[in-house]
Amino acid sequence: MLKWLRGLLEGSESGVNVSATEAQALMQGGALLLDVRSKGERQASLIPGSKHIPVEQLASELGQLPKSKVIVCQCASGHRSRIAARQLRAQGFDARSLSGGITAWKNAGFPVRKG
Repeated sequence: MLKWLRGLLEGSESGVNVSATEAQALMQGGALLLDVRSKGERQASLIPGSKHIPVEQLASELGQLPKSKVIVCQCASGHRSRIAARQLRAQGFDARSLSGGITAWKNAGFPVRKG
């Protein structure tokens, strides 16, 4: 019942959210990790290898992103990354959102470093 309700609420976003483990596997397969947090948040901690474009600047920076790769968007908790993934999908990118953000990444035991 919950899965059905979640699917109904997410609508066309089914398959957008990925876990930290799924995100890591996508990155190992060549996906780009896109950090959409603010500059200050990124200075505090970042996922090594991620590219940084704050969600507020995403529309004007689309030319920096490859349409040939899966893009996994990442923020602090998953809210802004879902917004970014939706924006990117609307422009023809294959974009996903790291569910739980950098917090989920850390909790999964994956590396994080100071920005």
